[in-house]
Parts: sequence; structure tokens; C-alpha cells
Amino acid sequence: MDEPAPGFRQATPEPEFGLAEAQRRMQQQLMTATGVAQSVFNLARQELTWNTRAYDLFGVAPVGSLITLEVAMGLVYPDDLDMLLSAREQLRQGPGAIELDYRIIRPDGELLDVHTLLFSEADAQGRLLLLVELILDVTERKRVENALIQSARLCRALDKVSTDVYWEQTSDFSDTSPAPLLPEKAPGEAVLRKMRVLYVEDNMYNLMLFDDVMRTRDDVEMRMAQNGAQGFEVASAWQPDVLVLDGRLPDTHGIDLLKRMRDIPGLEATPAFMCSADTFPEHKILAEQAGFTGYWTKPVDFDKVFDELDRVAAAGNLR
Repeated sequence: MDEPAPGFRQATPEPEFGLAEAQRRMQQQLMTATGVAQSVFNLARQELTWNTRAYDLFGVAPVGSLITLEVAMGLVYPDDLDMLLSAREQLRQGPGAIELDYRIIRPDGELLDVHTLLFSEADAQGRLLLLVELILDVTERKRVENALIQSARLCRALDKVSTDVYWEQTSDFSDTSPAPLLPEKAPGEAVLRKMRVLYVEDNMYNLMLFDDVMRTRDDVEMRMAQNGAQGFEVASAWQPDVLVLDGRLPDTHGIDLLKRMRDIPGLEATPAFMCSADTFPEHKILAEQAGFTGYWTKPVDFDKVFDELDRVAAAGNLR
């Protein structure tokens, strides 16, 4: 074998990291070029590494010693920290991937919304090596989404008050009897009411999408809540026929919320569906063990949702 040229140092990569390390460096360059922040935590060395974009995103100067996990977690919005730590802990249990949104507070006080993909990397023997996080600044997107949502709500309100039916019902003050919700049935025929569906979800885009799709069904009445406390209050007062609960809520988990809702009189056996971006099989098992009727993975397959609702309507008592 030829000897290497003078001054040439032959590469001797570690067996488990050779190709993976080269791929990771290429990935880091790509992430920087596309504006995606990358965070890599080496479990063996307990060492956190950021690419240049991550330092820019979190507002930290890339000088001195390497960034520490404690410093990085200190930049996460306090209300979102438990959610992020829980996701990281789940990935420590085995290979997988989790998507979620959280907020960060930069040292200058600026609050940013970020969307992240967390995943783990293991060696050929299945030993966990790295926890990787790809982070994208979605602050502007969130602002636009919220503006669109508010505009959609305003348009719906204006559309409602502009209809002839609305003015006919509100201008005749002599008639105080409520308008019928459904067409009258023949004598002896049971009158069915609309199915009440409560969706508890903190992401406004997901809420509005679900609401828009449900509006295509004349037999469904929707109500929504953005956290566990609000969802519990609506469920107590409204008595829904179907519960749709997000897995991760700002103040609780969907499983814990369902346990509380089971104590509400009349909701002891109400069909409940977990709606979550978590795809780990164990999450579906935990949801089933907690009493959920089904598990809907985001992005939601609405054909499946409609099939489930049809089964609930056929088996339920909506009279």
C-alpha cells in the first residue's frame, strides 16, 4: 500500500460515526443554507451542538464555549418547557420522531414561535446516539394565520347577519317562539337532534380546519376549546356526544383531560377520540387503555373521521 504524502493526515473516523458524521455535516450545511436551525445533542458526551442558524434564531452569540442544554432550555417559553422536555424524554426511549410548536424568548426579550421536528439517531445495534432537532421560525406565519382566522370569523359573522333568515327572525319582536332547529317530523316519528362534537386543540389552524370540514355536515354541531380548562367547562355545560381531544395541550394532556371529563355526569361513556401528531404505537396503546374510542393521527384523515362519526350516530341516542 502506498504511503500517504508528507503532511497528509489519513482520516480515521470512528466506526459508528464515519458515514453518519459526514452526512450530518452535509445536512448542517443544507440547514444553514435554507434557514433551518439544527440542534444536536450527543447522549454519550452530553454535549449540545448548534449550527449558525440556531445561534441566530435564539439570539445567542456563537462565542466562547459550546452552548449547554441548560442554557438552551432556559430560552424556551416557561409554559412550553414541560411539553418540549416530555418530547425529548420520549425520544430517549427509542427511535422515532415528534413534531410540535413552541415559543422561545430571546435574550433581548423578543418572543418567537417555532415549529420543530425532533428525532433520534441510533447505531447499528440500536443504541441511541443523538437527539436531533430541526427548528424553523414560524412567527410571521403564525401572525398571518391568526389574522386570517380573525378575518374568517368576521366574514362568518357578517354573513350570518346579512341573511334574510336572520333579519326575519330578529325583526319580528311579536313572535317570541324559538325557530325550529330541524324540520318537523311526522306524528310518531322520532325527532333527531344534531350530534354535538367538542374539539379541544390549542392550534388555531387545526381548530379552524376541523370546524370548516365539520360545517359540510348538516347533522353535526361543533364547539371548540383551546386548552383543558376551557374544554372541561364547555363539556360540563354543553354535554357533547363526541369528544375530540388533542394529545398535548398547554395545561394538560388529552389522557388526563379525558379522565377528568369522565367524572362529569352524563359523559361517563361518551365516545372520545385522541387527535395527535404523535405516531408512536405506544401512544395509541396508552390512549386505548385510557378509554379513547379511536386515535386520529395528524394530518387528519377526514374520511376516517366521518366514518367514525357515522358509527357513533348509528349507535348513539340523539333524540
